[in-house]
Parts: sequence; structure tokens; C-alpha cells
Amino acid sequence: MRRDFAFLAPDSLSAAELVRAVKGADKAAITDARLFDRFAGAGVPEGQVSLAVEIVLQPAEKSFTEAELKAVADKVMAAAAKVGAVLRG
Repeated sequence: MRRDFAFLAPDSLSAAELVRAVKGADKAAITDARLFDRFAGAGVPEGQVSLAVEIVLQPAEKSFTEAELKAVADKVMAAAAKVGAVLRG
């Protein structure tokens, strides 16, 4: 299963650092993470960049419930926040 997240981050934050943080948010569920878009310009505040990350989730024994998916998403957002990124909304 794949999920996408778009974050606003300081332009000094490297995409690799964000991807590393996101991938480590839930090592049991997240099997991969990759940057698929980086954007700066119209709609993005000065000094920031939009970084879009795709995560790949692999359930251990059964399909994820909605509650489990929300828990993983919350962990991803918390991990991103620790490196200075916030969910773009």
C-alpha cells in the first residue's frame, strides 16, 4: 500500500533528511519512502519548500485497519515535525 504526504519545510532541510525521518517513523509498517516532488515558488512561503514523500506500507499479518493507517500517518507527521517539516494543507 502506498500513501503520499506533502510537507512544508525550511529550504535548508535536505530531502534525504526528511525521507530518513519519515521512513523511520514506523519501521514495522513502513518498508520504503521516497521523495517524488520538490517545489518552491507560487503558493509556498518564502524560505520554505514543498517536499512530497511517498511511503510504502507492508502489513505484517493482515490488512491495515483505518485506525492503524491513521496511527502510521500520525507517526509520519510527528517524525517530519522533529526535523522541521509540517503537513502541507
